[in-house]
Amino acid sequence: MSTKHIPIIAVGQVYLNEQLNEYLIVTKNNFGQIFYAGPNFKGQAEVESFVERFQPVNPEDVIEKELLTLLSFCPVNTSASTGFIK
Repeated sequence: MSTKHIPIIAVGQVYLNEQLNEYLIVTKNNFGQIFYAGPNFKGQAEVESFVERFQPVNPEDVIEKELLTLLSFCPVNTSASTGFIK
């Protein structure tokens, strides 16, 4: 049995795409395939790749206008939350 824990990635979690220097939000988690979107991009990745590429962000650190833009990519009534922390 593996002792490696799979991180829980949930819709509404906010991360930073350091390469683009933009925030992104998780829009869907489909059996370990993470779908995400930002103001000028969207994509998908497997959980392990996702947590290696993007840094978690506390939504309170995001300007309200940017946060509302991110939440517009999610299902209705989604709340923003802090992403998985390594």
